[in-house]
Amino acid sequence: MKRFAFVMLSSVAVLVAGAQSVADGVKAIYYEKYKTAKTILEKLVAANPADVDANYWLGQVNLNQGEIAAARSVYAKAMTTAAANPLIIVGMGHVELMEGKTADAKAHFDAALAATNNKKGGDPKILTAVGRANADGDSRTGDPVFGIEKLAAAAKLDLTNPDIYVLMGISQLKRGGEFGGESKKAYEEALVRDPKYAKAKLRIARIFLSQNNKELFLPLMEEATQLDSNYGPAWQALYEYYAERDVNKAKGYIDSWLPLRDKDNETDYFYADYLLRAGKYEESLSKAKELEASLGNEKMPKINKLYAINYDRLKDTINALKYTELFISTEKPEKITNQDYENLVKILGKFSGKDAESLAVLDKLLNRDTSTAEKSKHLRLMADIFKKSGSRVSEAEVLAKVYNLDPNAKNASYDLYYSGFAYYQSKNFPKSDSTFGVYVDKYPTDYLGWLWKARSQASIDTTMELGLALPSYKKLVEVSVSDPVKGKNRLLEAYGYMAQYYANIKKDRPAALEQLQNSFALDSTNASVKKSIEILSKPVKAAPPVKTPAKPSKTSDKPKVKGKLP
Repeated sequence: MKRFAFVMLSSVAVLVAGAQSVADGVKAIYYEKYKTAKTILEKLVAANPADVDANYWLGQVNLNQGEIAAARSVYAKAMTTAAANPLIIVGMGHVELMEGKTADAKAHFDAALAATNNKKGGDPKILTAVGRANADGDSRTGDPVFGIEKLAAAAKLDLTNPDIYVLMGISQLKRGGEFGGESKKAYEEALVRDPKYAKAKLRIARIFLSQNNKELFLPLMEEATQLDSNYGPAWQALYEYYAERDVNKAKGYIDSWLPLRDKDNETDYFYADYLLRAGKYEESLSKAKELEASLGNEKMPKINKLYAINYDRLKDTINALKYTELFISTEKPEKITNQDYENLVKILGKFSGKDAESLAVLDKLLNRDTSTAEKSKHLRLMADIFKKSGSRVSEAEVLAKVYNLDPNAKNASYDLYYSGFAYYQSKNFPKSDSTFGVYVDKYPTDYLGWLWKARSQASIDTTMELGLALPSYKKLVEVSVSDPVKGKNRLLEAYGYMAQYYANIKKDRPAALEQLQNSFALDSTNASVKKSIEILSKPVKAAPPVKTPAKPSKTSDKPKVKGKLP
């Protein structure tokens, strides 16, 4: 979740020239013009180090940019110059939440709330700041219920600030997707307070975006740009949506968005990224190189990612690998996504002898994954590597793990089938038999399970002495016979096996003949089957009578003894 640290001191308006105040800095934050906001607020703090509001919002700018250490520095210094003002105390608590120091943060919040408790129910500025801190970060950060409680109290004391309800909406979503309705109500309340508050409209749009309901979120995003044409985040949201789908349409939105941003390195980066998406790879590389040259000693690791993707699209796999690895080794860990690691695996897959490295990356991904869907995706990539390298048993075992993660998943049959098939290909027939045994239990009407279970069993019982595959071939016929056209080949296979078994093992000519006739009905051109039918149809010749051997003479029953018995 992006960081949010905005409270408008009045209805939003375009920044105007003239003497700059804290209100101007807050407006710049609202428009996500952080460079402008920082410049304004730093000047105000320099002019008056004891300015509580300027210090608080300067810290919030840093938090919005992910610069937690810088925010801590601002608040630590303000603690000495502003005599431990409650607003600064809340700011420090906010920093501590981002650092994972939940108990310390709660102690600071409680101290600030206690210091401002009065007959009216508290100070709305402090209550809102506590709510803002707990709305920040992901679902594991802060206490959204506690934050909502304080924001509700602030809303009763401050009847005009729309951002109180935006923060409340964010906090509701942190409680879980089932609170989307409550979140939407809060954003709508913000618009009641200020009908031009584009931020609230965009927030409603994002709820429907999370549901992939484009019939609602796209019009709402457009409405946000109409409420306030200077609200860059709305133009950005539309650009990012179309950048993945229609680069021509995206061009109009990026042209509306970038002039509203602070002119900085990020602006140049976004344009280089657009050129990449538009398929203008050489132009994108050129723009990225210009940007890198202008950075001086400043570091922007994500330029390496831009290089990597461009080189990959240009089929320069050597540079694609070089810059992908450079990006991952230099970027902050929290900014490296699963997709970045997946891209590395795909590029490594274009080189021979890189399987071990690819598997190591995927193993790292599995340790990062929290969802079953992500684990399944990365295990499948791992299985694909094993398949290409010929390690079919490893492939089978990995796919079995995917299946066991969620046997009721949409692609569960796929994973189970290919696990069994990989075992079969590796000639581990007992394992393929047992795997397809699970398959037919779960999908009893799917012919694939019975076909490969039968083949696995036939490969175990090569002499047919046990008739191991007979029941499976019978079931294969049962599930295939209703469509003899599509099922012709597998039916012929089943009839052939059973004919051989009955003829050669059971010596049951009628049963064998029945299977041959079933086969001939499907394929009357098979001369071998026709000849076998003719042979088995002939009457069996009677066996010649068995001659009874002549009885030996009585004397012959006695042994001939030479000499005398002792």
